[in-house]
Amino acid sequence: MDRRAFLAMAAVCSSTVVFGRIEEFLPNYLSTMKAPSVVGTLLDKLTAVQNFVGYVRFNTISFDEMLKIAARCNKPLTPDEIGYIETIFYGDPRRYGFYGERTVPKLTAVTPEKELVYIKKTGHFLLKGAAIEKYETIKKMIGKEVILTSGVRAPVKQMHLFLKKMVSEGGDLRLTSTSIAPPGFTFHSIGDFDIGKVGYGAANFTERFQETDVFKKLYDGGYISIRYTNNNPYGVRYEPWHIKVTGGNETA
Repeated sequence: MDRRAFLAMAAVCSSTVVFGRIEEFLPNYLSTMKAPSVVGTLLDKLTAVQNFVGYVRFNTISFDEMLKIAARCNKPLTPDEIGYIETIFYGDPRRYGFYGERTVPKLTAVTPEKELVYIKKTGHFLLKGAAIEKYETIKKMIGKEVILTSGVRAPVKQMHLFLKKMVSEGGDLRLTSTSIAPPGFTFHSIGDFDIGKVGYGAANFTERFQETDVFKKLYDGGYISIRYTNNNPYGVRYEPWHIKVTGGNETA
């Protein structure tokens, strides 16, 4: 679809759009159209980069490094695709119902390798300091039943997750952000992590997790602090698996 057709469609739909600018409407518009979209091509290219570097490294890869590897994979990002990423990253997510705070100020932020600790057999990293200390304490309390299910996520990783969820939600940004924080707004970038029960699979990312012995032991011990509590004011679903490590206005 050319720009003239796009503007015409935007004008027709303007009465139902809650965003103040066409740029803010762009992500929802593109992801719901049947024609090839920026979202689709971006997912393809980011997935190619993930396949090239591996799942573990993709968690912490920087934006600039991603661009170089995408080009090496013969899938360079176009100016429109980069602009789209910038719109999501730097845009105001309150426009679609996410009220969490920004955690990463720049899309090109780099997480130094010296600050990372790889957690064996998980595929994930934690940051040195408060995060690793809290995880080690949890491991001592719970033992072999508990596993790290998600650790450090740099903006590229978070963008990949956000776009995948957007597609699964039919392009609805409000529904997307209740499950996956927009890149630049996740506390996974600065310390938070997810835990689960070994062998519990995808159920670790549902409210069923609070029925497990892992959750009950943490809760009964008064140690667990949940980043996103039930009925929180930030537009995020209840996440009993998401361990709060640092900062933020959310209550434990």
